[in-house]
Amino acid sequence: MKSRKRMLRELEEDIRDYLERETQDNMERGMSPDEARHAALRKFGNVAQVREETWEVWSVVWLEQLLQDTRFGMRMLWRSPGNTIASVLAIALGIGINVGIFSVLNGAALRLLPIPRPEQVVSVSPIFHGHFARNVHGEGSMSSYSEYLNYRDHNHVFAGLVAYEPFVDATLAGGTVQQLSGTLASCNYFEVLDEHPALGRGFVDSDCAAPGENAVVVLSDALWRGRFAADPSLVGKRITLNRVAYTVIGIARPEFTGTEPVSSAFWVPVTMQKVLEPVRDLLADDDLSWLAMLGRTRTAVTLEEVRADLGVISARMDLQHPGRTTSLAIGAAKFFSRPEERSHLLPVASVILAAFALVLLIACANVASLLLARASVRQKEIAVRLSMGASRWRLVRQLLTESLILSLIGGTLGSALACWSFPRLTAFVTSHLPSNFPAVGVNVAPNLHVLVYAFGLTLLTGIAFGIVPAWRDSRLDLNTILKGDGAHAGSERTSGRFLLNSLTSTQVAVCMVLLLAAGLLLRGLYYAQTVDPGFDDKNVAQVFLNLREQGYDESRSTAFVQNLRQRVGSFLGVTEVAQAECAPLAHDFSVGQFTVPGRAEKVPIEYNHVSPEYFSVIGVPIVRGRGFTTADVHGPAIIVTESTARRLFPDEDPLGKTLREYSGREDSVIGVAKDAQVSHLGDLNTTYLYFPAGPQDDVRTYVLVRYAGNFGDIAKGIREAAHSLDPDISVDVIRLADNLEAWRIPSRIVAVLSGALGSLALLLALIGLYGMVSYRVSRCVREIGIRMALGADKTAVMKLVLWQAMRPVFIGAFIGIALCAAISQILASMLFGVSTHDPIAFIGVPLLLSMVALIASYIPARRAMRVDPIVALRCE
Repeated sequence: MKSRKRMLRELEEDIRDYLERETQDNMERGMSPDEARHAALRKFGNVAQVREETWEVWSVVWLEQLLQDTRFGMRMLWRSPGNTIASVLAIALGIGINVGIFSVLNGAALRLLPIPRPEQVVSVSPIFHGHFARNVHGEGSMSSYSEYLNYRDHNHVFAGLVAYEPFVDATLAGGTVQQLSGTLASCNYFEVLDEHPALGRGFVDSDCAAPGENAVVVLSDALWRGRFAADPSLVGKRITLNRVAYTVIGIARPEFTGTEPVSSAFWVPVTMQKVLEPVRDLLADDDLSWLAMLGRTRTAVTLEEVRADLGVISARMDLQHPGRTTSLAIGAAKFFSRPEERSHLLPVASVILAAFALVLLIACANVASLLLARASVRQKEIAVRLSMGASRWRLVRQLLTESLILSLIGGTLGSALACWSFPRLTAFVTSHLPSNFPAVGVNVAPNLHVLVYAFGLTLLTGIAFGIVPAWRDSRLDLNTILKGDGAHAGSERTSGRFLLNSLTSTQVAVCMVLLLAAGLLLRGLYYAQTVDPGFDDKNVAQVFLNLREQGYDESRSTAFVQNLRQRVGSFLGVTEVAQAECAPLAHDFSVGQFTVPGRAEKVPIEYNHVSPEYFSVIGVPIVRGRGFTTADVHGPAIIVTESTARRLFPDEDPLGKTLREYSGREDSVIGVAKDAQVSHLGDLNTTYLYFPAGPQDDVRTYVLVRYAGNFGDIAKGIREAAHSLDPDISVDVIRLADNLEAWRIPSRIVAVLSGALGSLALLLALIGLYGMVSYRVSRCVREIGIRMALGADKTAVMKLVLWQAMRPVFIGAFIGIALCAAISQILASMLFGVSTHDPIAFIGVPLLLSMVALIASYIPARRAMRVDPIVALRCE
């Protein structure tokens, strides 16, 4: 292709040749040289216009103009490095944190499963509608084993359909007893997912030939390396899970951690369910939701065809269940694919993205203010361009190009930092989670989704902060600007002031929302750190025993628990031992429906089965009546809390009153216990009652041990006592105070995150406010000089400048307070008893913001007071 210069040169030569020939012809007709030249030019027309029209035919005009705008924009940004650097850093910060948090959410909800050819695998979730009874073990959008077989054997769209039960707990014996979370999977699991173990093999059909007869297991690479020191000879040997010996047949690839965000430590054939989970036979229940399904589609099969084909099968099964209809949620297989998972994830993700987007909004308003300030020194340049014929749209496009250049530079920098830092930050956080926290297999490395999001956000940001300044700067009063009149037209100054005030108010309002949210969460965290839960958790050890999952029946469980309590009670330093169905603040709840005799309505009430020693072990006194005795085990005796007694039996003596259970049994109140936050931190008014613990409660129980001395010694002694009774038993021993800490951890994480966002927003808002005041002072130097020359006091002028600066701050603060008051209910679950309209937060935060804003405004205002009036009057 010919170069631009060469094409232009040839065009000029052609025009010159034409004019010379036409001029020669005119001279031959008798014209003078000058007349001949003018006649040739008249005949040819406007040379410049012909040149432009010809070039437009030869070239792509919009691309040529874009290149011109880009070059010019780069030069203009280079001429004001201070504004450029400030703008780029603000954009990089705002876009970077948004891209980073999106990469985490992308890994959790948008990235396809980490398996070969994941685009061919879909998640299948049946959603049941109508009036019917169905059992659920896991999530309602799962299927039963018989339903899975029906879908697997009668579909025409899948190359294979797998089913699995996630999050299966098992105890690994042999040496140190270890709790694991694994997966029960159909025997085509590895074949359909195209996941071939690194060592050994996956499941084959014969492994699922008969329920409970093929005890084989595939281990994760992490478990193999961590527990078995990467022993290659482990394949073919046996390990013990839940007291059953399983033959290790394979070791999964390091990259494969399962099909759930929580990494799986092992995979066992689904037909071993009753053996691995002896509490209940899930395989035999044809009306039970407990299996997730994934299918690999055949070549060229669409999602619509999958829905149609499986819809026929589900409709056929619905005929066997009158009143039930089934719809199918089918989509690309990802983490959190099932409807229940997404229903919990999406609201949380929306709140997180909205919070981070607010910081970006502040950055946009900040940069828009900087662009408006910079435009004040370019007014004459813009006016000259308009007066020479440039269209308003052409000028807006030029200014928008400059904004997009800023956004692209900042967005690229911020996105690069986010893509580099967030995978490392996520790895650091997950590596420092508590030891009992499950391993997470979410990949937050950048992929196409993240890159597209970053690019789209960068473009949107550039347009967002550039469009208003560009539109305003293209509407100048040419006569005033070209005359160089320093006292600009009143309307021009008014519109500019209103726009800057609006941007400042926006920044302050958004900043106020984030700061108030942080203030409320910090208040909630402080309350959680200092609250008296109403019971004594100091020097109390908690032992959790789930003997039902260990294969114990009721009689064996009772014998084990009683022997353990006797041995632990004999330890030096142990003062008392108690039992409870739910330990205080253990996130373990039991709720039933009860009625008060004489009333028709049913009341949902949380309850607990406890031994007689429970109240003294945790320090909750019986304020009326009496506590339990061993004689109450089989009797209809209950103890209610104070608030429960007031709620159920207002203005009556609760002792002797009865409550009727859903079974029809009536229980009599023998005592009233002091209110304590044993169920939900921050809630003293939970309707709560206690039943006496019986042998049926021993299969799953908490043992609470009050001791004097060192916890480590007590915990070691408890474990040794339990293992002396059963070497393969899984015993979880922690401090009772750790339950309270578990409630504090989410609040602490959210409070720290919110505080960091609020601080970042405050910093950006203050930079914007400082820049706005500096710009306004620089534009009012002449006015200030006149006032001071006429005798105005410096203090009065300072007050005027500060009032003009703080007025948009007050407006923005008021709007932010109103917004936060309206949406603060979202934070209620993290406040632990602190009001969502807590007066300390709603008074303290606005005062703090106002004080800091006043300081940011005072600095440039004080500088203006030092201006010599004579110099100020001469400056324009």
